[in-house]
Amino acid sequence: MIDSRGATDQPVRFGARTWRGVLGLLALGAAAACLLALVLARSLIAQGFDWADWALVIPIVVFTVVWLVIMAAITEWTIAGHELRRRRWLSWPGREPSTVMELGPQLEIVHETRSGWRIRPYGPTIYVPFRRTTPLAGAMERAGVRVVDWRGDWARRHRLLDRLGALIGLVGGVGMLMTIAQGPLRSVGIAAYCASLSAICLGWATDYLPWKMRRHSAQVG
Repeated sequence: MIDSRGATDQPVRFGARTWRGVLGLLALGAAAACLLALVLARSLIAQGFDWADWALVIPIVVFTVVWLVIMAAITEWTIAGHELRRRRWLSWPGREPSTVMELGPQLEIVHETRSGWRIRPYGPTIYVPFRRTTPLAGAMERAGVRVVDWRGDWARRHRLLDRLGALIGLVGGVGMLMTIAQGPLRSVGIAAYCASLSAICLGWATDYLPWKMRRHSAQVG
């Protein structure tokens, strides 16, 4: 006889820390650092600096530190029954996830931003890809937590606007990288840089538009 509860009792993981994922993120950081080194070298050479100038080393060190901070902030979340567990990506290899809190009907989880879910009245914010919202909501409902997916409802009602905002932000980021890679900014470069920065800001504003609209409707109501 097969226990039908077996599938629902299995832990559900988000942002799982795997060797492939960690190595992939490190490789991406190394590639970005090399690109930054090439861009800085081209800019410094154009301004008459020597390759061995320490001005080339400082930004690379700063970038490495920032990248390690980003990796340290990435978290693997596990929902096992009525427990929420957490494990940092930069924790010691083999370290087991630690219990963060007990889940139950006294809590609710609210979908606030594109990838951010906040546990209320107290608790952390869980960041998951938008395509993983259904497994997260299902695991929380099985744990007895009330799920409030107003951000997902807004995205489903305004699919074009939601996707357009994400696309504009992505195009702005790529445009800024390409502009910086051209070396010293000139009149055309400055205009492209400002346009790329504006696109990034517009993408962020679109992502937070549902939050603003919800607060406005709550105040009017």
